[in-house]
Amino acid sequence: MKRILAVLAALILAVFALTACSDNSDSSDNDSADHDGMAMTSMTMTSKPTSMSMPSMPLGMSTPGASSMGIVISGFEYSTPESVMPGQVLTIQNNDTVEHSVTSDTAGLFNEDIEAGETETITVPNEPGTYTFHCTYHPSMHGTLTVK
Repeated sequence: MKRILAVLAALILAVFALTACSDNSDSSDNDSADHDGMAMTSMTMTSKPTSMSMPSMPLGMSTPGASSMGIVISGFEYSTPESVMPGQVLTIQNNDTVEHSVTSDTAGLFNEDIEAGETETITVPNEPGTYTFHCTYHPSMHGTLTVK
């Protein structure tokens, strides 16, 4: 008798479990969707604006009349300071996702490879003048340093 009651109780529990897991949703209901036998409810998430303090300009970018500390590579373009001092150590920040170089068009002045997301330095020539440079990996990239 105990065995029959145990089997009957197990059967009733199995029926309840299967009923609870079944999908009773109407297929025309837009608020839920069947995914592998599970009812999914769609939700809309909204975000509230947050206030963050961000620098007005990345390191090395220049605006007229602003002093600048280095070269920034972003979007396959160089942003350079208006001018630099002779012999100055200049920081190069590569904000792109690929490697670039800062290679002087005049052989031997400076040539630095900068991995994606990394920072390197070069020493600016000691003589005042205008020095053009390029990226050895991306021929369309060119920049100019003005040494005063």
